Amino acid sequence: MEEQILNIAGGKLTPLDIEKPYFIVNVDTMYYRNEEPAWVEEQWSAWGRTDLRTTQIMNIKSDVFEFMERTYMTFDRVCIYRFLEHVSFTNLMYFIYLISTVTEKDDKVDVIVPNYNTLAQMILDEDPRSPVFEENNILLTTELLNEPSCPHASIWTPDRAYHFWEMEGRFKVENVQPNFTFDGRDIYLRFQARRR
Repeated sequence: MEEQILNIAGGKLTPLDIEKPYFIVNVDTMYYRNEEPAWVEEQWSAWGRTDLRTTQIMNIKSDVFEFMERTYMTFDRVCIYRFLEHVSFTNLMYFIYLISTVTEKDDKVDVIVPNYNTLAQMILDEDPRSPVFEENNILLTTELLNEPSCPHASIWTPDRAYHFWEMEGRFKVENVQPNFTFDGRDIYLRFQARRR
């Protein structure tokens, strides 16, 4: 299926479950080489009007909030892998609103975040005498706190996904996978939110 995809703060990650041809706009502050947003908008518009579509990958070096506030592009899918937990609780509903401005009815948002139910259970079950204690401690500390320069600022569980993404009626949460393995770790929650 041909898709136009927004990959939010994906860095080098490619969205899961995609088929060529696709048009991906990666938005992250980390890129050395990147395209100007106005030029990407022109390419996005042209790609949507042609029947001879080829896969295109565009990198935009930008803060994702600023990008979504300014762009007129809309996307069939928005991928948010290991970023939503960095959105502060105070900015969360505005972030979800911005996602609604770059999607249209039935478009999909694909989210992967640490599942705090899983992390909490790991803490409850931990044994400092266990041979895997140090390994689990690193994982827990990283996923609960992260680095001070890029802290985790919101908590995610399946119930919270439903609550926040459905709160204002813009999205319907579906395909919830509470024990999702990603990037070699089995502590993630993956869900989709479909635009209403």
